[in-house]
Amino acid sequence: MAFKSNSNLMSGQSSFLLVITVFCLIIAAVMAKLPPAYGGVIVVGIIVFMATFMSTEAGLYLLICSMLLSPEFGGGGLEGGDTTASRGVTIRGEDMLLVLLGFAWLMRTAIHKDLGLIRPTPLNGSIGIYVAVYLFATLAGFIAGHVRGITGFFYVLKYVEYFIVYFIVSNNLETRDQIRRFIITMLITAFIVSITATAQIPGGERVSAPFEGERGEPNTLGGYLLLIGSVVAGLAINLKDKSITRWLWMLLAFMFIPFMFTQSRGSYLALPFVYMTFGFLLPSKRIKMVVLAVVFVIFGVLFMPATVTDRIMYTFEQGYTQQKKVKIGDVELDTSTTERLESWTRALSDGIKSPIWGFGVTGYGFLDAQYPRIWVETGLLGLFFFGSLMYKVFKQGFQLYGNTEDPLFKGLGMGLIAGTVGLLFHALGANTFMIVRVMEPFWLIVGMVVFANKLEADAAAKEIAEEVETTASGVAAIRARGSA
Repeated sequence: MAFKSNSNLMSGQSSFLLVITVFCLIIAAVMAKLPPAYGGVIVVGIIVFMATFMSTEAGLYLLICSMLLSPEFGGGGLEGGDTTASRGVTIRGEDMLLVLLGFAWLMRTAIHKDLGLIRPTPLNGSIGIYVAVYLFATLAGFIAGHVRGITGFFYVLKYVEYFIVYFIVSNNLETRDQIRRFIITMLITAFIVSITATAQIPGGERVSAPFEGERGEPNTLGGYLLLIGSVVAGLAINLKDKSITRWLWMLLAFMFIPFMFTQSRGSYLALPFVYMTFGFLLPSKRIKMVVLAVVFVIFGVLFMPATVTDRIMYTFEQGYTQQKKVKIGDVELDTSTTERLESWTRALSDGIKSPIWGFGVTGYGFLDAQYPRIWVETGLLGLFFFGSLMYKVFKQGFQLYGNTEDPLFKGLGMGLIAGTVGLLFHALGANTFMIVRVMEPFWLIVGMVVFANKLEADAAAKEIAEEVETTASGVAAIRARGSA
């Protein structure tokens, strides 16, 4: 048996050395044909790959830091016209890091067979079906002529790449301390992002995350701050150490500054629902939270920066224009909101032509709203399985929040519940669940919550087993005394 084990180990090492040798030869051949500037990028990529291969946890720290702090390398429209593909595909540092991390993960599992490729979790099936629906709908759209070439399949990969984060996190977490360290890294990243965003305020433009290219994405930053802010609030409410909670509340207050100056109306719309979710989860503090809400509203009316109030009121007080406006009762909406509502109406109507699986990814015109886009691209199948996936995410959050006594886990579960509610409302005005810079931290948090539930279940099972063993020992002792 020992000889067989050593033989397998030597075989695995030999295979690994062979793969590395071939890989190095390929890299050398590629570098010889590329400009010198690309050589440094490739060398950095190799170093990152080796680091993540040796320690997946180290790679995850890099990934968490890169989620909002990685540069943009390029992108461009793949097709003409007003389609999803015409808007282009942006390649960022975290995209490349995800590929390296995923490849290193596959290599580790190939060499160390005992690690397993994918650890069973309650979300695996729902994620697999959701991805399969996107692939099937895009294939059907390709056959019907709605999707051109391989463009749609490339976009499917972009849509679902953040699931890699979930699987790597859920597969590589082993202890509570790892979750704590990941949360700290995530909060430090959010603090740095907030500093860079706040520094943009004097420029007078809408603030956005770092490295957003020529055209910033304030809506993306709004969704990110909404999610991370929910986690910060959940931790601040539940942790017992007053010195830590004081710093968390200060971080939340600081994050609120760039959040306001994103001028993202979708983010503004979602914020009250996040607050109400916390009220729902804290029945003993509802009266206090209602009073605080009134104070916040009064403070906002009196002291909110003019750029923020103007952005909100612009929806209803745009002024005269020759462009068409929608009226709801006596309220006239601005042209941007009007155009968005009309595009939703057209999408809902056109979707009837292919109601089961839609037109496929990139098979319909561009839509900047999650739910109409799911409808026209993947039909009723997509909507149903998206809803099913979100239901299971909520279930994991409520399970952790309701069952654990650990303040860290309780705060994390509460943050996931409130943050998911916020993102669902944010998705009314953005493709929130397709934005990688929002979904990567989201699925990181989901992965931590799912693993925390596993830790709690294992601890409970161990406690029950110990009680059964103690009871059995007691019964055996009594019987022994009786027979004596």
